[in-house]
Amino acid sequence: MLVDDLILAWINGKYEIGPRALGNRSIIAAPFNETTKTRLNEIKQREQFRPIAPVCLEEDSARWFGCENPSPYMLYTYVTNTDALAAVTHVNKTARIQTVSQLSNENLYNLLKAFKKRTGYGVLCNTSLNFNGRGFINKLDDLSLYTIQHKLDGFVVNGKVYLLKSSKHYQEYLKNRTI
Repeated sequence: MLVDDLILAWINGKYEIGPRALGNRSIIAAPFNETTKTRLNEIKQREQFRPIAPVCLEEDSARWFGCENPSPYMLYTYVTNTDALAAVTHVNKTARIQTVSQLSNENLYNLLKAFKKRTGYGVLCNTSLNFNGRGFINKLDDLSLYTIQHKLDGFVVNGKVYLLKSSKHYQEYLKNRTI
């Protein structure tokens, strides 16, 4: 679904608190298209100049971002080494990356490995799943409301996928799957 440009909330494991998403309460998407960044900023209800951060397999971070050490907390920016990652590359060709290893977040790591197997890139867009000014979403009722109000295509909670039938992107996905 991510390969086909659906944008999903990702709820996995422990709660998160703090200024950024680290892979347990996130909105995730494919990193390839500028239109994805536009849509993510619309979902987040923020200015279009705001960058979207990538989450990357730790073992691929040097290849795509020149990052030679783990960067699990999105604290540092690196120059992006490819034009293929338009949704996560800022106008100055940098990205504030989060690296993920099997040890640091096994479920997100497995998702990135599966995405890499399909696309060649172990990288996804990763932005915080939160209402403006209200913190991270930690209740299923809030998640459902957020998905509808902000026009996500669905969400994944601890490995179980829920899709919004009214999403035009999900309907396109279904139509393309039957062709």
